Amino acid sequence: MDDIQPNGNTIRLAFSYPAVPDAIGDLRRLILNEAGTAAFTDEQLDDLALAVSEAITNIVQYAPGHHIRGVCEVDDRKLVLRLEVEPTIGQYLERAEFPTGLSHSGRGIPLLRLLIPTVEVYHRADGVTELHLVKPVQETEECNEKATGH
Repeated sequence: MDDIQPNGNTIRLAFSYPAVPDAIGDLRRLILNEAGTAAFTDEQLDDLALAVSEAITNIVQYAPGHHIRGVCEVDDRKLVLRLEVEPTIGQYLERAEFPTGLSHSGRGIPLLRLLIPTVEVYHRADGVTELHLVKPVQETEECNEKATGH
């Protein structure tokens, strides 16, 4: 992954975990711990937890034996999560709508788009796909109190 030059207030965490079920909870806790440094509301943190779980679960389910590699960056305005997705599942990331009928598959990316305002997919020349999730801190009274400690 290309390095992003963080500003002075940005926390940047790079990670690599085996794509196994135990990684789902570990990565969710790791990313939410970093998100907790920003002024997200409890509801925004819940949305992040669900989105991170969904994204990581899909990588574990469809790319076993690979690694979950990514970068989480948090500043006072947003959280950016960039995940490398193996070529075997990168092709499925373009779905924009929920599937019709009773199918339980194909709902991950549409769900992410409901929870996270910016979901972007980049296909690199080396065949790896990057999934970028950007969750801004929404200014609310609760966020302001959390940020100022009052």
